[in-house]
Amino acid sequence: MITIKPVLTLKICVFLCLAMLCVQLHAQSNAQKTDEADIVSIRQLFQKINSSNLTKQRFTYESSGCVEDGVVTYFFNGKDIVKITESGSIGDGSWTNEYYYNAGKVIFCFESLVGGPAVGKVTKTQYRYYIKDGRAIRVLKGSTVISDDSKVSDILQSANRIYKAYVTKDFAGALCN
Repeated sequence: MITIKPVLTLKICVFLCLAMLCVQLHAQSNAQKTDEADIVSIRQLFQKINSSNLTKQRFTYESSGCVEDGVVTYFFNGKDIVKITESGSIGDGSWTNEYYYNAGKVIFCFESLVGGPAVGKVTKTQYRYYIKDGRAIRVLKGSTVISDDSKVSDILQSANRIYKAYVTKDFAGALCN
């Protein structure tokens, strides 16, 4: 029968734990480098879209209890939708959303919310969503990186629904349900 001394067993366990930790840290480091490269690429596409001479089509919509003075503007590079802006208000709040697309897939969203009580301080909150393959790779609230939360799935759904709504022009149906 082979006996292993407790000290040797402890050393083996510590060694294995450290080895697993190193592998995990290396994988995280590679993922962060990939995300950074993807963010740089998204920023370049964002700049290219905003500096291009795009054609646009503007639409208005309203829906009781959802939006007053809603405006949706589609920006085209040729026949491709590359940007959509959507804004509106309800009560004492208003918003502006910008959605950016590459090959029909959302790559970046900017959300600006303004609101407050009828009498009192008005607050302004901005979110930036960097998107790759249908998932957020970075979310900023102001200039602070935050963990992606339920807002990510909401903004992605809105980005996809408003993209598809160009055909039907049912903006309230796309954004208010």
